[in-house]
Amino acid sequence: MAAIYSVYASPAHPPLPNHLPTLIVTPHGQPSNILYSYLHTNFNSENYLLTPSPQGDLCVAKLFPPRANNPAAKASASDPGHGPGHGGAPSRVVRCEASRNLKWSITNTGVISPIYKLALPSPDSPDLPLFQISKPNPNAAFWSMFYFAYAGHNIPPKRIEFGKIQKNPPGPNGGGTRITISGKTPEEKAVWQTLGEGNEDCVEWVVLCAALNLLDDEIIKAAEKNPQPAAPMSAGAPGPSPNGRPAPVSLRDPGPTPQQQQMSQRGPPPAQAGMQNRLPQGYRAPPPQGYMPVPGQPAAGQSRQAVPIAPNMTPVARAPPQQAQQASRRF
Repeated sequence: MAAIYSVYASPAHPPLPNHLPTLIVTPHGQPSNILYSYLHTNFNSENYLLTPSPQGDLCVAKLFPPRANNPAAKASASDPGHGPGHGGAPSRVVRCEASRNLKWSITNTGVISPIYKLALPSPDSPDLPLFQISKPNPNAAFWSMFYFAYAGHNIPPKRIEFGKIQKNPPGPNGGGTRITISGKTPEEKAVWQTLGEGNEDCVEWVVLCAALNLLDDEIIKAAEKNPQPAAPMSAGAPGPSPNGRPAPVSLRDPGPTPQQQQMSQRGPPPAQAGMQNRLPQGYRAPPPQGYMPVPGQPAAGQSRQAVPIAPNMTPVARAPPQQAQQASRRF
């Protein structure tokens, strides 16, 4: 049994200050058929996987990333739940729970690149491993979902890859992120019976929660690599939190302010325009700040084309407008 999902940023949920965007999970190729919504609350430390129903959205699973208890330690400004824990030591365990008294954990054990390990709690022994998510190599364009099948004593475990997480190509029904659970071989199909017969929907919750937690981390990394410049406080800008902790960075580009738009339309002030007329003959002004010459072209000072430097950040894909359709389960 195979399943393919697509994840988008929800077009129906306005962004909240200091919170990650709400994500929606749909069947691949059906962006208006919402199976789940992934909502972030309490500064991303309490996240909920919701499913539509006639009585309103129902919560099927909860995720609790750890909070940062040491304000002096350097934490992820956009998500305190993924920062350092007690004593500055990294705490990267996400507690998860769902209906039917199902509980599990997601632990990031990676050093160079993330490795997410999912396990069931066991009171009298180490946690029981379920499966893992990691990249085949740090430069890979996709994530692999796999588990290890143990055949017996002194027999090396067999690695069974049963799914991938990768970006969808752009297009009318494209964009977003694809989550694929393959079901070609008996070992791949056995993943759906991980929690026992009749609990295939619980396996879906576990897999999707792991993928959504991974996407949260990737959104945070992208925001930290391209921080927004500091802007003066305004009536609509979030200030410091009541406990004195600095407000997390915004994960959404507010765009140019009205004053910046007016300045760009007016052009340079008269004083600067007058100075251009008083420059010595033969003097060439340097290129504007933030521009670089095209490779192979003459250097600055020779009137040739210049290319603006733009940050290398992929925006979060948005789903097409939501239609009023009843969500359908895949099982």
